[in-house]
Amino acid sequence: MALIPEESDDLFTLRRVIGKGDRIIGDTSRAVKQEKEFSRPDKGERVKIRVALDVEKISIDEVVDRLRVQGTISESDNPSVSKGSHHSLTLKIGDAVTLIKKNWSDIEQKLIFEKKDHSTFLLAAIDTTDCGLGRLSGTHLKLLPNMYSGASGKRYKSKFNIQDFFKDVQSAISTLIRDGDSIVIFGPGETKKRFANFL
Repeated sequence: MALIPEESDDLFTLRRVIGKGDRIIGDTSRAVKQEKEFSRPDKGERVKIRVALDVEKISIDEVVDRLRVQGTISESDNPSVSKGSHHSLTLKIGDAVTLIKKNWSDIEQKLIFEKKDHSTFLLAAIDTTDCGLGRLSGTHLKLLPNMYSGASGKRYKSKFNIQDFFKDVQSAISTLIRDGDSIVIFGPGETKKRFANFL
C-alpha cells in the first residue's frame, strides 16, 4: 500500500500499523564509499537511494514530527549498497512510502482507510489578568502569545473595565476561528462564565 502522511496524526497511525517483519520502501540517503583515485578512503559520499527495509524497530519523535523505521536493507536501487546491512528510514510529513505486510488486520485497514475527524478546538484560558489562546487539532496543541488585561492587584485601585478586555479577546478569537471549530473557555473563578456570556 502506498502511503503519504499528511499531518502528525498520520505518523502516529503509521507507528501503530508498521510492525516488525513488515517491509517498507522509501527514499533515503546513505554514505557510499567511492573507489576512485582521488576519493578520501575514510569517508563516503552521501547519495540519495531508494531502499526496501525489513522492519526491526519503529520509534516516533513527537517534538519534530518524525517516524524512524530501522531494519535491514533487502533491496536497493544503488549497486554499491549491500543487502543485509542495517539502515534507518526517517519519515516526515509529506514523505511517500510503500508498506508491504503479509497480512493486513481489520484494525490496521480501519486505521488507514477510516475518515478522520478533522475537528479542531479553539481554547481560551481566561481570568481577570490575562488570557491564553491556543488551537488543539488532533494531538497537536499550538499556543499563541498571552493577552494581558492591564488589571492591577486587589490592593491598588485602577480604572479597569473588564468589558474592554473581553472585546480584545473576542477580536483575537474572531481572527483565529475557522468553520467547524469548537470554542472551549476555561479558567479559575467566574471570569470564564462572564466571558462566555459576553460572547
